[in-house]
Amino acid sequence: MILIEQTYLIAATPAQVWQALTDPEIIAEWSGADAEYEPSVGTDYALWDGTITGGVLDVVPFKKLVQTWKPKDWTVDNSVVTFTLTAEGKHTRVDLLHENVEPSDFDGTREGWNLYYLGAIKKMLEAGTPLKRTAKRTNAEKKRGAPKKNKSGASY
Repeated sequence: MILIEQTYLIAATPAQVWQALTDPEIIAEWSGADAEYEPSVGTDYALWDGTITGGVLDVVPFKKLVQTWKPKDWTVDNSVVTFTLTAEGKHTRVDLLHENVEPSDFDGTREGWNLYYLGAIKKMLEAGTPLKRTAKRTNAEKKRGAPKKNKSGASY
């Protein structure tokens, strides 16, 4: 089995890193593409406009996220990614374990985690850019592009 193991130290709280890993609006900020993600065991997700798909296998909020990983061009069907978050002072250590990586894409995948995924999250969070405030929108609001509303009903 081909593995990728990487560690990132991000100047952000585990909650902020967790949000960047699981909130579709924040994922779109650092990835530059649409995402569908619900951090619940058994749900499916899609990243980069659906070019990467998978399912959520384990969720321990702010601590651990395990998901399958399937780029459209991979033949490997049982690739698994585990993110483990640990608070370290004013930082969060993110340990990445990517198991069963497509052999022909090992170098690109290893580099991609740094350039386009965890490296991009680190860059966004450490730039001091405030994360968008998120609120669940109804499907009707999403379809018509209605502004989100906070708990008091004000639009933002």
